[in-house]
Amino acid sequence: MTLPEKPAKTPTADVVAMAWDSFALPPPKPRTSPSGRSFVSLPTYLWVDSSSWKPRHAQASVDGQTVTMTGVPQRVDWSLGEGGTTCIGPGVPYLSGGPPSGCAYTYRRAGSYAVTATVYYTVNWLCSGACDAPSGSYGTFPTSGSTRLTVREIQTRTTS
Repeated sequence: MTLPEKPAKTPTADVVAMAWDSFALPPPKPRTSPSGRSFVSLPTYLWVDSSSWKPRHAQASVDGQTVTMTGVPQRVDWSLGEGGTTCIGPGVPYLSGGPPSGCAYTYRRAGSYAVTATVYYTVNWLCSGACDAPSGSYGTFPTSGSTRLTVREIQTRTTS
C-alpha cells in the first residue's frame, strides 16, 4: 500500500510575502504653522498628524505559521519647494510660549509651494509556530502626502 505524499509546507518567506500583501502604510497629512500661508524669514513649523505616527501591523497565517509584520515610523523627509529638511519624529504645531520646534523651515523667497512629507517606516517581521525562519527585516519603505503653502514677503517702511 502506498501512502499519499504529504503536501509541501509553505516556506516562511511565502507567508512573509502574504503578510506584506495585506500591509498598508497610510499617506501622512502634512501640516504647517502658520497654516496654508507663511512669510519669508519666519520659521514655519512642520508636522504630520500624530495619530498617524504609530506602528502599523499586518498578519498572515498558513500551515501552522503566523507571521506578524510591523512597520515603525522613523523619520519625515520634507520637500518644501525651495529646499527641504529631515525631522526625526512627527514634529509639533506652534504653541504660543511653547518650546521651539525641532522640525521647522525658514523660507527665503515668496511663492506658492508644494509641501510634501515622506514618512519612512522600518518594517520587520516575526514568525511563530512551525516556521523555517524566526524573524527578519523587510526593509525601509516610504509613504508621502502633500499640501500647498503660500509664502509672502512683508514689506516694512521706516521713517526718521
